[in-house]
Amino acid sequence: MYRLRVFYEKKGISKFISHKNLCKIIERALRRIDFPFKFSEGYSPHPRISFASPLPVNIIGLNEVFEVYTIKKIEIQEFLEKVNLLLPEGIKFLKAEWVENLSSLNDLIETAIYKIKKEQNLEIERIRSLGKVIEENIDFIKIEIPIKNFNHKNFLGYKEIERTLIL
Repeated sequence: MYRLRVFYEKKGISKFISHKNLCKIIERALRRIDFPFKFSEGYSPHPRISFASPLPVNIIGLNEVFEVYTIKKIEIQEFLEKVNLLLPEGIKFLKAEWVENLSSLNDLIETAIYKIKKEQNLEIERIRSLGKVIEENIDFIKIEIPIKNFNHKNFLGYKEIERTLIL
């Protein structure tokens, strides 16, 4: 059994796809290219895929990640080319790598960087209190926030938000 870590982006019109539907879209795209899945055991086997912190609807993801288990190694570049042809507009696999460590994906991700466009209704002091400000100018604020137990409801009502997961 092997583990492949895949980095992808979700932007444009795809930012309106829910996490549950995104999981289905990715699994179906992998099935269409005859990906050599490792299946779970039991009465109802399913492909072993593990997604990192879910990305809420209406937030752009620039460095999202998931891991998929395989029964054999595949050529990564060929895999990326094939699957990107099948994914909907706005979702693109950026890179993939074989993983040897035993740590779970969620244990590796501690922080994320959020880039929030400054708007009239932006409560700038409340946003600053969520984490460490990395960059700020007249157009946006970039803030590093610990991802564990973070509630994305803090961003309700804001239109342009980008997230980059930090491994």
